[in-house]
Amino acid sequence: DKYWDNRVMAPSALLFYIGLDKKVDHVLHHNLFFDADFKAHASEIYEDKKWPSNPLFYANFTSKTDSFDAPENSDTCFLLMPIAAGIEDSEAMREKYYGILMDRLEKHAGQKIREHVVYKRSFCVDDFKSEYNSFKGNAYGLANTLRQTAFLKPKLKNNKLTNFYNTGQLTVPGPGVPPALISGKIVSKLIIGNS
Repeated sequence: DKYWDNRVMAPSALLFYIGLDKKVDHVLHHNLFFDADFKAHASEIYEDKKWPSNPLFYANFTSKTDSFDAPENSDTCFLLMPIAAGIEDSEAMREKYYGILMDRLEKHAGQKIREHVVYKRSFCVDDFKSEYNSFKGNAYGLANTLRQTAFLKPKLKNNKLTNFYNTGQLTVPGPGVPPALISGKIVSKLIIGNS
């Protein structure tokens, strides 16, 4: 615990997966809502470690470019809001931010969206912990700070336990699906080489 508590974790996220029974106007496949103070939001993630007062977020409408992602005359959407890892997660907090994000999305789109939601699921800190055993419910592993990159990442071969190896986004080469898979491939070669 001491080792990990001394590491800077990348953000967690509050996600909403949404199905709509209509097409939403004035949105693209990728939509960045960086219309608030970036420094304040970053400070609330890394320094204050609290829920953001005026969050930045990302809205993704895959059905804008892939018609198979939603029924005809419908849209799919997911919303992603970066938050601090390890903060308290509750249904009430999720709903509060759902309202904030939807207010801004509806204002941008110039139309009502909430009343057309036919499916909604949220995923947040507690889900990252229970589904992925993610430390403090982080979504992206270690933060990319100078002291946590390249050879300063956790080692693939554990220094304290014999025949114990680490793999995944917290080790070399880093976060994301392709690097995590590459990490597994590297570890498998290490194990085969040591047998």
